[in-house]
Amino acid sequence: MKKLMEQVMNDVIDRKGEGDLILSSSKALKMSAQNGEINEYKVSSSQILGVRVIRDGKVGISYTESLDDESLKLFVKQAFENAEMSEANSNEGILDLSGHLSDEADYPESEVDVSVKTKKTLELESEVKRLDSRVKVVPHSSYTEGESKSLYLSSAGRSTSYFDKSYTIVGSALMEDLGRKANYYDYSIAHTFDQLNWKKVLETSLFHAGNLLDEKALPTGKYSVRFTEDTLKSIIGCFSNFYSAQSGMEKSNPWIEKLGEEVISKDLSLKDEPLYPAAFRKSLFDSEGVERKSLSLIENGVLKNFYHNSKTARHYKAQSTGHASRGAGSSLGVDGTYMILDGKNKKPLPRKYLEVIQADGLYSGANRITGQFSVAIKGYVWENGVRTMTFGNITLSGNLMELLKTAEVVGEQLVASTDESFFSVPLMFHDVSIAGT
Repeated sequence: MKKLMEQVMNDVIDRKGEGDLILSSSKALKMSAQNGEINEYKVSSSQILGVRVIRDGKVGISYTESLDDESLKLFVKQAFENAEMSEANSNEGILDLSGHLSDEADYPESEVDVSVKTKKTLELESEVKRLDSRVKVVPHSSYTEGESKSLYLSSAGRSTSYFDKSYTIVGSALMEDLGRKANYYDYSIAHTFDQLNWKKVLETSLFHAGNLLDEKALPTGKYSVRFTEDTLKSIIGCFSNFYSAQSGMEKSNPWIEKLGEEVISKDLSLKDEPLYPAAFRKSLFDSEGVERKSLSLIENGVLKNFYHNSKTARHYKAQSTGHASRGAGSSLGVDGTYMILDGKNKKPLPRKYLEVIQADGLYSGANRITGQFSVAIKGYVWENGVRTMTFGNITLSGNLMELLKTAEVVGEQLVASTDESFFSVPLMFHDVSIAGT
């Protein structure tokens, strides 16, 4: 494949252009259980080669799934034709990087027969029903394994290679009792089959679904609220444009003019940590072959940096931070890796607060420019360290920027989201608006 990519790159250079190539391939197996049988069994694979060409500041993108000589010549020709129809942009260019970087993970594991995988997938449905007679349906019970590979080559001479493999299971429980219904799902993700936590998925789904059967609405008012790491990750991720220089170029980042200013509580600091040891997987380089390193986004409440790729870096006269994101068939973008939300000046837990375990409709109820959002929530009421009630059928409204300005740190240890991509100290948000009864 390396020779094939060099052949294509030579064609790009012969046409008086510069550019880069991404060759992505993947393989996956997915099976799902329903009514005691495997109702979905799908094996899939894909391979796609994408090229981004730049000539006279104009960018063109093309991709192909066929790698014969004729298809390769045609898709390069198409990329240059696409470039001719675009407007010139002085920020577009290929970074002056050379040499090879490798990020090919190797997870020692024993071979697991497909019959074992099938049996365990069926048990995602049968076991949850066996453990609690109130479970009438299991909407989600699936097993997925997949591997992905990618190769990168630029006209400047930078090349990279990447490989990863992962396994995922999803389980759920839809309970019904006395005319009431409640559903909850959980998942586990791992690098080897043996690391999957089947028991945790079953127990978590049953525990929360059982409690949610007794959910009640709360009176409308202001409450102290704590989000689980998964729900907090979702809310902060919904407003990822706050940290993106690309969003600044697109006039959709309200913080773009606030570098050096205090934007959140002085007690909080936010970092992007691609090499964080506790994360699901280290990320050594970005989609332009730039080596990644720790990036401080916010220090003690003060905005310090944005995510940059080569294009945004040229626009803002900065340096790429190693956060370029591009697929074989897509244009150049910006994306983060693993987010660490740390804090200081720990405060005691309030006597009473809400713990949000589920937030629905977040993206449909969010304004990514103002930070305003509204979301349906479910969870628990805690009083004096005891869970006293399950709530649901209520709506939380707030502004992320304002919430983060007044957040209090109520714990010292970083806690991970389920997918191990987001880590935060426990936080408490006060005077949050709840619309209930």
